[in-house]
Amino acid sequence: MKAKHALILYALGLCGDAFGALFTIQHWAGGRDVLLAATILKVSGILLLVVKLLAYPKVKEFLNS
Repeated sequence: MKAKHALILYALGLCGDAFGALFTIQHWAGGRDVLLAATILKVSGILLLVVKLLAYPKVKEFLNS
């Protein structure tokens, strides 16, 4: 998996957060479900980015610079 896929998951999670917040504020049905799905997308995107970063061979040089 490429890093751009993890970023896309995170971006979809952020968009889902906006819609979930709108649904919740307006008291529409499904707002909590959308927020839950968006949170799962954001967490999975962040975890994939961390795994990708740790798998990078020059991660110590990257973090020290």
